[in-house]
Amino acid sequence: MSSTAPKQRPELRDAHAAMRLRPYLGDLWDRRSYVWYEAVSELRARQVTNVLGNLWHLLNPALNILIYYLIFGLLLKTDRGVDNFILFLSSGLFVYQLTQKSTTDGARSIVSNTGLLKAIKFPRALLPVTGAVTEMLGAASTFVVLFAIAIITGEPPSFRWLLLFPMLGVQFLFNLGASFIAARMTTHFVDVIQILPFVFRLIFYASGIIFNVTSYVEADSNVRWLFILNPMYCFVTFGRWCMLGGDLDLTILVVGTGWSVLLLVGGFLWFRAAEERYGRV
Repeated sequence: MSSTAPKQRPELRDAHAAMRLRPYLGDLWDRRSYVWYEAVSELRARQVTNVLGNLWHLLNPALNILIYYLIFGLLLKTDRGVDNFILFLSSGLFVYQLTQKSTTDGARSIVSNTGLLKAIKFPRALLPVTGAVTEMLGAASTFVVLFAIAIITGEPPSFRWLLLFPMLGVQFLFNLGASFIAARMTTHFVDVIQILPFVFRLIFYASGIIFNVTSYVEADSNVRWLFILNPMYCFVTFGRWCMLGGDLDLTILVVGTGWSVLLLVGGFLWFRAAEERYGRV
């Protein structure tokens, strides 16, 4: 009489549990068309109730520059050591705001989509990725304004202007990593959303957005290294070099790229480690 071994039942698995890394990344890549569609739809929705519609994508950055120029350029005279201060200010402000908006969107991406998270199974990283892509697409108009300001203020076109685009690619990786970190932090402590504006206000003044650091800090000073090790200062400085030229310390490129890789990998892994939590927030 022959005996047959009992069939092994498949192991039950938590529906909220994270899949392995490789299929997880593959699933994210397969949903790239959704990311693009959602990003474009969000940008359109932001302007649907405005009389001037999409024109605000150009007017908003232009008005920001006008206000900052009046306050810091004309009233407070922070233009020391800068010939074309309005372009200097514009390039720094636009680069800074791109990271600020991406990180803020990332902080809201999980806690503002709890219904979606509970209803549908998908890689949770899709939400901060979509926010970062949305802000990158939204920034396209601001850099159109930047090039217009450069021409209007008499800067001759240069091949350096083209280097701004690979720099924005590296900065996008940094923004994505910051979005992952902010997204998970907010699930632990929702008040992070309220704290972020104060953090970015400190970063604003610590990154030389409204003043030329080399005119106020000696080159061999230890304080100078505090700026160089600041990733936002690195992105802002390289962006200004692309538009205005001058000397460029290669350390800026190394530090900025290093921060981008570190934050992207570390931020993604830390975010993914709590994948099960996001479906239950």
